[in-house]
Amino acid sequence: MQTLFTIGVLVVVAAVAAAIWWRSQRTAAAGRAGHWFKAFAAEQGGTFGSGDGTGSPTFGVVHPAGRPLTGGPADPWVEFRVGTRPALAIDTRESYRHFDDHTYFRDLHVTQVRVPPGPELRIVPGRPVSMPTLPPDSGLDAELARWLAANPRFGQREVVVENGAARTWGQGCATRPNVTADARYLADLADHLPAALWRFSGDAS
Repeated sequence: MQTLFTIGVLVVVAAVAAAIWWRSQRTAAAGRAGHWFKAFAAEQGGTFGSGDGTGSPTFGVVHPAGRPLTGGPADPWVEFRVGTRPALAIDTRESYRHFDDHTYFRDLHVTQVRVPPGPELRIVPGRPVSMPTLPPDSGLDAELARWLAANPRFGQREVVVENGAARTWGQGCATRPNVTADARYLADLADHLPAALWRFSGDAS
């Protein structure tokens, strides 16, 4: 009898847990479908994706890996234009380990603009510009060092340029102000990067 009671309790607990999970999934899906990106895309003549796997941007990479997107991101995204450049914003989350050794998640927004193919370029505040895919004697290092010295405003944000996209990111959910500001910043940076950068193959070695 005790065994049957225990089984009954476990069944009820499992049913309640399943109902809570189902409701949370429905709520999350509804939230993604009603994301502010949708209205923003309509205003900008852009494209909205709720992260349900339907549709995909015309360019972009997976953050932080940098691989080209092969389909729609698994999070809400919007593609629009900033000036003449296509731009992409993704509202996502990233995992991190806390001091208690548990894994937690925090909101993250990633913004990208399309750029010509070229070598990987990394800008980190307080560090020299780096190009991991080029040899140290490529000649481009010195040119980019001079460029950054002449344009110090472009050394204040972490930016990665690779696989046809320049991207930056920040903690917190995507908002209209941070998405538009980041896209304009990236477009301005891309317009001012040395032309020699785009003459190198992204596979140079």
